Amino acid sequence: MEAAQRLLSASFACKTCHDMDVAESGTERKVNMKKNRIFAFAIVAMLSATIFSCSTLKELGLAPSISVKDVKISSLDFEGITFDMGYSVTNPLPLGFSIKKLSADVLCESQKFTSLSADEGVKVLAGGTKSNKLSFKVPYETILSFAKKSGGSDKKAIPFKIDGNLDLDLSAIPMAQEFASNLPFSLDFDVPVFKPSFSVSNPRVQLPSLASLKDAFVSGGMNVLKAATLASSIIAGKSVAENAFDGVNLDFVVNFDLNVSNSGSAPWKYVLQNCSLKTGSADAIKLSVQNGTITSSSGTIPLSARLSTLTAGKFIAQILNKKGANPVFSFDSSLSFTELSYAPNIPLAYSKEIPIGNFGVKK
Repeated sequence: MEAAQRLLSASFACKTCHDMDVAESGTERKVNMKKNRIFAFAIVAMLSATIFSCSTLKELGLAPSISVKDVKISSLDFEGITFDMGYSVTNPLPLGFSIKKLSADVLCESQKFTSLSADEGVKVLAGGTKSNKLSFKVPYETILSFAKKSGGSDKKAIPFKIDGNLDLDLSAIPMAQEFASNLPFSLDFDVPVFKPSFSVSNPRVQLPSLASLKDAFVSGGMNVLKAATLASSIIAGKSVAENAFDGVNLDFVVNFDLNVSNSGSAPWKYVLQNCSLKTGSADAIKLSVQNGTITSSSGTIPLSARLSTLTAGKFIAQILNKKGANPVFSFDSSLSFTELSYAPNIPLAYSKEIPIGNFGVKK
């Protein structure tokens, strides 16, 4: 500020000199006035720079910053939970800079679980903001293990923390040397204690009555004696040719159970959505669901499908013969954790072969 005061004194002195020159000739007066204007402009510029330097860039709100938004569950699979941490880097300076590195440790009760890094060499433009996310996965077994160590298997959630640093390259901005090139950040969040598991049990096919089988074969063009013999053979559990149902219009019902369980203690809501059975000889068969919602730690969801011999005759014959390609059961579902607001309706897909030899035949 002393330099600023000296410049102010110099400007007043210049004004005094100008007043003394009033008596000069008109031509000389014009030349001197032009020189004085140039000199005054230079003084104003120097004065502005001096006054600006008296206030730090931080005081002017020009410090780069990082803002950590939140942590969300981005996906689930049968190994663990994948989280996303959103963040933004803001550059209010008139020149751009680059990010050397963003690094962070994921901690559970001060114990490091994993380390993360991202954004090396990414540019942040002058006056701009760069947004991105860090992704990391926590296996179910790790969650259950941490929960057991920190309070037992009845723990609903365990606290995690992200501790990180943002390293900036400010070397190209001389005016920014007063800033620390390392910006720390942290965020606390809870991880639900759970591990989903699924299994398929009791697959079975419901046979039509003997009379229904016989009538369907006759309607398909088979003579009465052959139709009665084939119908009786099916009821008796004997093998049939894979083309036995060609041209026959008859429905078989397939049933099985989906068993759902949660190995942890986090309150959850499981909702089964679209599910199907894909066979090697027919299009995917949509399954009907009686009650697809489970809110307890475990439950069973009955599933059924009505198979037409016109479209799935070969598959039905394979079930009866317990021989052929295994069908694949698939579904889409969603999970919500009722005590965690950041984790609603997380999708979870499942696909599993059902050994065709496991299908029972119910008369």
